Amino acid sequence: MRRKKQRFSVLTFTILSNDAKKAVTQFRLPKLGIFFMFFLAVIPIILLVYFMTLSSQQQQENHRLATELRHQTSKSEDLLAQVEHIEEKTSEVEQKMEELNQLETQMLDYITELPVSVEPSGGLHIPVPEMDIDEGEGFSFSQSSDLIERYKETIKEVEEVNEALRYIPTAWPTVPDTITSDFGVRSDPFHLNDAIHSGIDVRGSIGTPVYAAADGTVTKAEYYGGYGNTIMIRHSDTYQTIYAHLSEINVDQGETVKKGETIGSIGSTGRSTGPHLHYEIIKDNEPVDPKTYINIYE
Repeated sequence: MRRKKQRFSVLTFTILSNDAKKAVTQFRLPKLGIFFMFFLAVIPIILLVYFMTLSSQQQQENHRLATELRHQTSKSEDLLAQVEHIEEKTSEVEQKMEELNQLETQMLDYITELPVSVEPSGGLHIPVPEMDIDEGEGFSFSQSSDLIERYKETIKEVEEVNEALRYIPTAWPTVPDTITSDFGVRSDPFHLNDAIHSGIDVRGSIGTPVYAAADGTVTKAEYYGGYGNTIMIRHSDTYQTIYAHLSEINVDQGETVKKGETIGSIGSTGRSTGPHLHYEIIKDNEPVDPKTYINIYE
């Protein structure tokens, strides 16, 4: 019984030769050894197939990941480009808003400082730029640029007017501003008959400062007959001013003065009945009513 079992557990291999004289060769191998050898031969094949399959899957995954990376990189670059564009627009908006704020401040300063009129005949015309922005719509760069340009044009016009005003006698020549004798026909205080008063008389105490009514050049700074101590200032080809009966003269002939600058003091020199300032405005070589100009500020 044991022999039969052993016969089936061993395989016998017989090798026959073509030469009849040679002996027959036989060898036996256990079945378990053959299965083991077969298993050893199959394992590398299985592993090779496994790793080839794994490598293929890995390559596919790598390709997918590379594609996804390129996609994400492209999206990141697009986002960066959008962020840079937004930053540029934001910077541009901030710059334009800052420029508008500066221009607005300039406009407010000029409007605050400027009088209502530069000539007796009418008021100062300062065009206010209209904003072409519909309700509910955004403020475009083209609109802001257009508004800035119109602001600049308006400011330029205001600057030109302001420059012209420097040479127009609109400032009060002294403080207080109480007028005791108007321009025009009046009763002469010395002869008691009607006479033309070519300026206005402003009440004041001796020593009260007298100011230049506009920028200009002093053409006279001396005692001048009935006017007493007198200052004459040439402001332009159009305007001159006269300050008479002064107690002091603080400027010299040929000197340049600015609007509001102290040039002398109220007195009672010359043909005068008491301390006051006689003030005249000469326009195109003819005296005009100073109140028309100095009341611009009221």
